[in-house]
Amino acid sequence: MKCHEFVGGFLIGAALGTLAGLLFAPQSGEETREAVCKSAQDISGKLKESGQQLIESGRDLLAQGKSQVTDQLRSHGVNITIPPGNDNASQA
Repeated sequence: MKCHEFVGGFLIGAALGTLAGLLFAPQSGEETREAVCKSAQDISGKLKESGQQLIESGRDLLAQGKSQVTDQLRSHGVNITIPPGNDNASQA
């Protein structure tokens, strides 16, 4: 979880640093707007990628958790079958 916190903090810091650099750069208004737009698009793409990685990690953890719960129940004599796709994460 700390890795995701670091990535989030890093992206926010990068966005703020980029914005500050653009606002104080000696450029025309049009050039600054274009640079801000490009930076926003870059950051948006990075955030989408990070979000996809986070979703995939969550799905992996959910699958591991299901497996561990099922194994523990079976070790205590409870036979249970969890149908695939019976969770909200598979709908994302």
